[in-house]
Amino acid sequence: MASKQHQLKVNQLLTDLTSGNETKIATAIKAFHVHGDASIIIPVLTVWKDGLSAENEALVKELLIGLKDTTCVDVLIATYRDSSFQQIKRELTAVFWNAKLDFSPFLADFVLFAIEGDFLDAFEAITLIEQFENTSPEHAVMESQLLLKEYFGSDENRDVQKDQLLSDIALILKEYDEESGTEDLFFE
Repeated sequence: MASKQHQLKVNQLLTDLTSGNETKIATAIKAFHVHGDASIIIPVLTVWKDGLSAENEALVKELLIGLKDTTCVDVLIATYRDSSFQQIKRELTAVFWNAKLDFSPFLADFVLFAIEGDFLDAFEAITLIEQFENTSPEHAVMESQLLLKEYFGSDENRDVQKDQLLSDIALILKEYDEESGTEDLFFE
């Protein structure tokens, strides 16, 4: 019975979240701290992507930063990879480096974001990577090294400042290699 009541409460909050009424939206976001679960992440991010007041955007960021449920990581990363959320990807990266969740297994996603984005995107990505408390899995490090090797092997016009940040990411990956004893693919 309590589960059904909880779901009814979540459904009402989701209705308020999508109401377009800034006050109801704010109330719903605040209530998700208590009544929310991983199922509310996509609707919350969708409303954020579609545009919120600065106050409600701050509430969304606070909600996401405070997440502790590790089941939320997969939903957040799936959304991060979804091109329809591209316009909030930089802000989402900043949320990730402030969050209490472990995003280190998804190192390659953040390296790719740094490569595909501009200087500010690369800056957010390296900030996140530097904040990892756990070393990324070997496969994520190797994939990241391959992405950087491909990037630096091309002759595209590039931003010198962004390239410096990407070089710094490569050095972090080299440190990961030294810690784990794996072969470094980037620095030959």
